[in-house]
Amino acid sequence: MTAWPNTARPGEPADTARPWHWLARLDDGGQAPVPLGWNSAARQWLSWDGSALAPEEAARRFRYLGPALTPAEVAAETAQAETVEALPAPPIDMVPKRDAIRNHLLIFVGSVVATLFLAEKIVQWRQ
Repeated sequence: MTAWPNTARPGEPADTARPWHWLARLDDGGQAPVPLGWNSAARQWLSWDGSALAPEEAARRFRYLGPALTPAEVAAETAQAETVEALPAPPIDMVPKRDAIRNHLLIFVGSVVATLFLAEKIVQWRQ
């Protein structure tokens, strides 16, 4: 599984305007992702030691993981994640189930008692 973003252009990144991308070696099972630079003018990958790699070779040897984020992008994503985590948790049920059942039973019993009371008054009034 090579997982390149565009199957029509294997070995090329999703966003060719970005200079750095994360790739994982296929020979070690993707255990050590490496950042590689993309030179869009020459259409080739550049490693830290200055060696170049053609897209076809990269497609055979690497799996594309995604773009390498800039520090500003990382800070923005971290701030967004912290904002989401800072939101209060949605409230659980406003009334626990056992209390709701008890309340409904009390309302039912009260209604029955009130109905019987009124029925008795109506019967006494008619006599």
